[in-house]
Order: sequence, then C-alpha cells, then structure tokens
Amino acid sequence: MEVITNSYPIRQFNVTYDWQEIQQRYLRLYAGLVSDALEHLGYHSQCMASGIYPLTHTMKVAGPAFTCHGIATPSRDEKVHDIRLGMFKSMTPGVVQVRDTQGDTSCGQFGEISATAAHAHGCVGAVIDGSTRDSNYLIDMGFPTFCRFRNPVEAFGRFMVVDYQIPIYVKGMEGLLKINPGDYIFGDNDGVVVVPYDLTIQVLELAEEWFASEAKSRQAMAEGRNPFDVYEEFGRF
Repeated sequence: MEVITNSYPIRQFNVTYDWQEIQQRYLRLYAGLVSDALEHLGYHSQCMASGIYPLTHTMKVAGPAFTCHGIATPSRDEKVHDIRLGMFKSMTPGVVQVRDTQGDTSCGQFGEISATAAHAHGCVGAVIDGSTRDSNYLIDMGFPTFCRFRNPVEAFGRFMVVDYQIPIYVKGMEGLLKINPGDYIFGDNDGVVVVPYDLTIQVLELAEEWFASEAKSRQAMAEGRNPFDVYEEFGRF
C-alpha cells in the first residue's frame, strides 16, 4: 500500500500471518538452523556476509524486513533528509529495519534517536550493513542492533537514507544479497539470515522440526549412545 502524505510516500507492507506468534517461534531457534532449512529447500545464498553481529551476544532479532536505501552524500538538503518522516510512518508492528549503505565508512549510519523513533512506530530491531553509533544507549535501551562496525561521526552531511520499502542489496556470503520488503530477517550472534517472504512459515516449521530432533539427539549423545545409532534415529547431529 502506498499513500502520498506531505510529499513523502507511506508504504506499508502488511504480512498475512500473526507477526507476534511467528516472531516468538523464530526467537526460539538459532541462525544456523534457519540457514540449514533454507539450504534444504534449495536456497544457498541467504546469509549476510560475515562480520555483521549484534552489539551484545545475547541480542536476537526476528521480523519482516523494512528496507532502507542509503547513499554517501555531502547534501544537507532538509527536504531529502526528512524523508525519514515518511519512513517512520510506513513502519508496521514487528518490522526489522534493514539499511544498505553502499559500502560507506564515513560515519555512524544509525543511532539511538533513530532507534527510539523506529521503536515508537513498531520496529523491533535494526540490521545495518554498515555502522552504528550511540552503542551504549542502544544496548541500555535493549534495542537489538546488528552492524559491521561502530563510528561516532555524525551522518548528516555524509550519509543519508534516500528511499525505503524498496528492494535493496546488502553484502551476502556469495556477493550481493537482495532483500525485499517483507522478507523475514533472523539474526543472532552468528550473523543474519534472510528468508524470502513466501517461505517464512515453511522455513520456520522445518527448522522447528529439526530443533526438536536436535534436542533428542543432544540428549542421546550426552548419555553416551553410539553416534551412528543416534544419527540413524534422529537424523540431526
């Protein structure tokens, strides 16, 4: 859905599932298992490139992607800068903000005030294919934030989000990884996995099945059972 308000489009992607239920189910899992499920279904390049991690090891994020396209620019045009007004109004409950940065390293491209505004509009976390600043504030407010590095330099006059809720590219394990609005984002201390929207439930159910099998396999291994027998019985090792 797109509506033009005060020159800034309102683009809301409404998922067809209960976002809270699906989020809680995903949060019980881990990134490796979600990646394995995608591989099993024939999707072999759905992880962001190594180096993108949460600010603290306990942070996890799960939700449909709210995409943001940013560029390096010296512009201080307030009208362009305030595109974020339409961006925040376009957010729906449970989204994860994902920002591309085109490889820019000049500044902190996400910070505590941006997180506060996004959270107020339903956003549950952020994945920045670049940097953040205000790290301690983000940690203290408990806002799950994933990034590649940290930088205290202000973004205004160096970097700007110029569009949102459009397909974007981020660094993937095998080149560029495309993320569409609504694709499911899952991240933990191992990295970030992108699940195509239409596979959100299928991947979840498969990963949950394997998660249960792994728990039984883990217990059997801890009891000292023959590993060949364990693998034959549970199929996960």
